[in-house]
Amino acid sequence: MNAVLYNGPIYPQTPIRIRSRSVALSGARILELSPDKNALLNKYPRYRHIDLKGRAVLPGFTDSHAHFYFWVISLGLVHLEETTSIAEALEKIRKYRKGLAESDWIIGDGWSFLNWREKRRPTAEELDRVTGPHPAAMFSKDQHMLWVNSRALEMAGIDKNTPDPVGGAIERDPHTRKPSGVLCEVPGYFPVIKLISGSEKKQFTTAWKKASRIAYSRGVIGFHSFDGTDGWKAFEGLHKDNRLGFRVTYYFPASMLNEVISQGIYTGQGDETLRVGGIKIFADGSLGAQTALMKKPYPGGKNCGVRVTKLSEMCRVINRANKNNLACAVHAIGDRAVADIITAYEKTGNKQLRNRIEHLQNIEPKDIKRLKNLNVIASMQPSHCPADRALIARFWGSRGRNAYVFRTLLKNNIPLAFGSDCPIEPLDPLAGIHAAVNRNAGGDRGHKFYPQEAISVRQAVYGFTVGAAYSCGREDFASDIKPGYQADLVVLEDDIHAGPPSQIYRTEVAATIFNGRIVYRNHSSRLKI
Repeated sequence: MNAVLYNGPIYPQTPIRIRSRSVALSGARILELSPDKNALLNKYPRYRHIDLKGRAVLPGFTDSHAHFYFWVISLGLVHLEETTSIAEALEKIRKYRKGLAESDWIIGDGWSFLNWREKRRPTAEELDRVTGPHPAAMFSKDQHMLWVNSRALEMAGIDKNTPDPVGGAIERDPHTRKPSGVLCEVPGYFPVIKLISGSEKKQFTTAWKKASRIAYSRGVIGFHSFDGTDGWKAFEGLHKDNRLGFRVTYYFPASMLNEVISQGIYTGQGDETLRVGGIKIFADGSLGAQTALMKKPYPGGKNCGVRVTKLSEMCRVINRANKNNLACAVHAIGDRAVADIITAYEKTGNKQLRNRIEHLQNIEPKDIKRLKNLNVIASMQPSHCPADRALIARFWGSRGRNAYVFRTLLKNNIPLAFGSDCPIEPLDPLAGIHAAVNRNAGGDRGHKFYPQEAISVRQAVYGFTVGAAYSCGREDFASDIKPGYQADLVVLEDDIHAGPPSQIYRTEVAATIFNGRIVYRNHSSRLKI
């Protein structure tokens, strides 16, 4: 598309003295910017002219941490987020079962026993009551637990004699040792995941167009995806058919490291729409499951969380990956897990690669000083901050002051890249920007979570644009509004830089432009585009 967007504030992410009021696009690239709203109209009279009428233009958003493949699949699952009891969850599952073929899996997500009246984990026997002959698997909201029925346990070969895998756990009846129906962490529920992959592929194909529309409507033109082998194959297939339509950076699970190296795959391999990010490693679990690895125990016992990958093994994987030009992204939520991965990067990391820590939800001040010397990216999800507030108070107490320390990290020149962790939180960069700026969720009055760690609108937008590009080595040609850069833009109904910060969450996307093409128009907007 050859076009001039004019008469509205244009927000390049590189600080500039003169504010642009128009931008010209030529095909898939940004051609020119001007502070004069009319100058480019006269210079390019044959281009399409789009009057912004005061609407703001930002670089298109990139979600730096998403489970996009699973999110697409989840659009067709039974959702249990709003359930307040086990009985209510079971009733939703029972209704969802209607119309399924007998051999179909029942797959769901979103449950949290902390939101249920019973305040306990569910059981396979309870799930059996409503699933009949179907195998069933329900992911918890944080995806670190999987609730399965007896049929699924049987098919996966998990019984009282099955040992707990390294880095995972099979919850059991304390008397009989029989699996209770909840499997913890990826190693714990992987035998079930292998069984449902065929069902997932079918769901993905069906839901891809719907997922694309949702992403574009939220200004998303790219994402960094952390999924298994099926996810890579799905995106690769779409790419070959020229149907991908996003800038995708993919991180392979650590279990595939040998295979990835043997195939000669390396960080940065690919093109402008599909490229390799590196290797994903798990250091610990999650806050909600109380498996995030902490230096001191959770209240009421000796549990400090789960060390999914031993430090020695983490060092080995990072060393081997980096030596083969593969950057690493390590899931670390608890302060002990974060400290461990800093140690691993100190011992074995290659500072020339864009290694990352994913989530980094809790970090002690002394570890920030160590982190600043490593050139490691803090890949964080601001929407988790208000969502986790009650859990942090319950499980971490005063240690919550070390949670989501966005401002402190920036003051120490530690690069930030922002994402959503969807489907755990909604794929919605504006909600993430609101959370980073306000330290609360949209509509909250007051209740700011450690407000001293709030950052500016410009800094929050940067995390979803240039920060995201920097984290995977794309900052020289993507995620900014500069001549020669990719023409990926989002037009907002309101100027979030100039309006009240508390209203950011209300802002709507008027249009999204990807690769110079208009891929989304908000039909309720009066913008003529």
